[in-house]
Amino acid sequence: MNKTRTGLSFLLMATILYATRFIAGAIGGIGATSWNDKEFARAMSFIPNSLMVVTIIALALGIVFFAWGVYEALNKK
Repeated sequence: MNKTRTGLSFLLMATILYATRFIAGAIGGIGATSWNDKEFARAMSFIPNSLMVVTIIALALGIVFFAWGVYEALNKK
């Protein structure tokens, strides 16, 4: 697999991980009697910070690999 596709894979992974935070927060608030921004923020407080760290790492790797692959493709021509 070339560097551009690897970068796109990491970017897709970062997108899925970022969306997972909000999906988990919404699932965590299912039992609430009322639904507002404070309840959602409370449910989001139970999501571990390590998920955001992994998301940022995947995003950074995706950008680096994608840019590296595009740079190499432009220099070959």
